Amino acid sequence: MSAEKEYENAGIAPVKEEHGLSTAAPAAGRKPGGIRELLHVAFPLVLSSGSLSLMSAADRMILAGYSADGLAAVTPASMLHWTVVCIPLGTILYANTFISQFDGAGKRDMMLATWWQSVWLAVISGVLLIGCIPFSGQIFRLAGQPEAIVIQESIYFNTLCAGSILLLLSTALSCWFSGRQKTAVIMYVNMLGVLVNCGLDYLFVFGIGPFPEMGIRGAALATLLARAGDISIFLFLMIRSVRHEKLVLMEHWKPRRDLMLQYLHYGVPSGLHYFVDNSGFTTFLLIVGSLGRDALAATNLAFSVNGLIFVPLLGFGTAIQTLVGHHLGAGLTSAASRTTWNAVFLGVFWTGVAAFLLIAVPEVALRPFSWFASGKADAAASLQTLTPTVITLLKFVAIYSIFDALAVVFSSALRGAGDTVFPMLLTMCSSWFVMVVPAAIIVWSASPSLTKLWLTCSIHISLTGGFMCLRFLSGRWKRIRLVSECSV
Repeated sequence: MSAEKEYENAGIAPVKEEHGLSTAAPAAGRKPGGIRELLHVAFPLVLSSGSLSLMSAADRMILAGYSADGLAAVTPASMLHWTVVCIPLGTILYANTFISQFDGAGKRDMMLATWWQSVWLAVISGVLLIGCIPFSGQIFRLAGQPEAIVIQESIYFNTLCAGSILLLLSTALSCWFSGRQKTAVIMYVNMLGVLVNCGLDYLFVFGIGPFPEMGIRGAALATLLARAGDISIFLFLMIRSVRHEKLVLMEHWKPRRDLMLQYLHYGVPSGLHYFVDNSGFTTFLLIVGSLGRDALAATNLAFSVNGLIFVPLLGFGTAIQTLVGHHLGAGLTSAASRTTWNAVFLGVFWTGVAAFLLIAVPEVALRPFSWFASGKADAAASLQTLTPTVITLLKFVAIYSIFDALAVVFSSALRGAGDTVFPMLLTMCSSWFVMVVPAAIIVWSASPSLTKLWLTCSIHISLTGGFMCLRFLSGRWKRIRLVSECSV
């Protein structure tokens, strides 16, 4: 059955593109829910959705060649910042689902009205998050880490937290494009931001040329300046897009109580999903830190490699959420299901290949860190000492990455349909009662070890992937009617 025929059977006219506005029907040759459609939307997001992870990875790589304390501090600090920012960020990101469903239903005004609610949330949340700065040092000290690392963690976290509004606004602006499957725009903007961040990282951390040597503070500042550049480009493209499509940008700029409440009803659980997941991993890192600097640094390196594998999954997750929302808004439940299963195939294939390489040639994954550490003898010696432990941890990464793919794909599909509460509750229960609490018990036991702690992490991720799959198979997500509950 052709794409146009399937939309016709659903009662949706396959209107051609007009003034740059995407219509309900997909482009010719891309079957709704097919792999070609998924790749068309997902491939740019593979390179762009993980830009924040890539920026953090760049910080870690460069700091690996600057100081061992900076390397040990950057991941807990970035994860704590992600933990405090992820509730508003996840809520703002849910504008992607609303926009995609309204796009599928052909409701132009509701797309713009929803986007404005996300902008308001970004501004308000960014200002409120500044209040977290005075408490960062106390939080890091609770883990019993050395004071030198606590100081570095606080500097990195406080700098990022002060500029949280930049990350949130950039996210809100990107939702206009991702929700309408214009993902190439996001790819170009975010990858440019990654390049800017990497260049500024090197200049600010080491103090190259006229720039002062700022260490870990320079790494955080580089990230914020890159996000500011993203905002400028997104805003320019947004204004041009709206004018080209003959929409009135300021027509729906005011906050709307009814739409905001509906937005928060679905968006907040989505944001809490990110929060409970990342707060669990942040607490896990703090627990690992109690074993000493080397254990924390080895874990940071292993998570850095894991992050590089996870970046494509983030892209697929955003694409799935967009396409599932679009197809459900258009009344094509079967297409939403096909999208999900095709994403499962691609996600498991990617993580399976990565798992094989991590087990067969783990040293290759650590070479980028060696490049930056080669300039300093003490940093190179420290990295060489950590390598055997990191190789052991990468075996855990290889095993749980496949289940991680299942968790990302199915949770994204559920959120795209409006089923946001179950993924949040499952992640909360698993991360805390399967990973964090057992890890704390292990640390307080007579024979704590890093491999035992990582075993709790691996079991948590595996269980989450399995239960997300079961929830999707139950079919409850098919009965949610998000679009019909909202009107201009």
